[in-house]
Amino acid sequence: MYIERKQDLSIFYWLKDDIFADAPFITIVDGFPTEGLSVPTVSVEGSDINIGPFELGNPHGIKYRIWDIDVFGENKSQRDEFGYRILNEVESKIPVYNYDEGFPPDVTPTKTGVLIPERIKMEIIRVDPNLVSDLYWRATVSFVAIYEQT
Repeated sequence: MYIERKQDLSIFYWLKDDIFADAPFITIVDGFPTEGLSVPTVSVEGSDINIGPFELGNPHGIKYRIWDIDVFGENKSQRDEFGYRILNEVESKIPVYNYDEGFPPDVTPTKTGVLIPERIKMEIIRVDPNLVSDLYWRATVSFVAIYEQT
């Protein structure tokens, strides 16, 4: 499995098992929900990957990845509460695990490194409730991260 996919899965399980472990009524989705959206839902989707120069003599450069975490709430208060929780927690390093070893809860995979988030933002997405009621109370927390192997 590519390291990028391990990072995606690490963020998914970080949301599910760490950030929202106390809220089993929230659906956590790997990828943007395309059908059957149940509210409240939190989805995570990796978007851009940029590789830029890092140091002289390093032919690989450094990868900057962007993630979008979408929050779909039943109302403004729920959207904000979940969004603020993610916003505050994403300021810490996010552990990345080797999911080639297996998946929780059957296996506790080995930690391979951390994602170091930077340029964190939360954006309220406004949609006319007469058009799409499920998406009305929505926010996106997005951030850029660099992977650091341990």
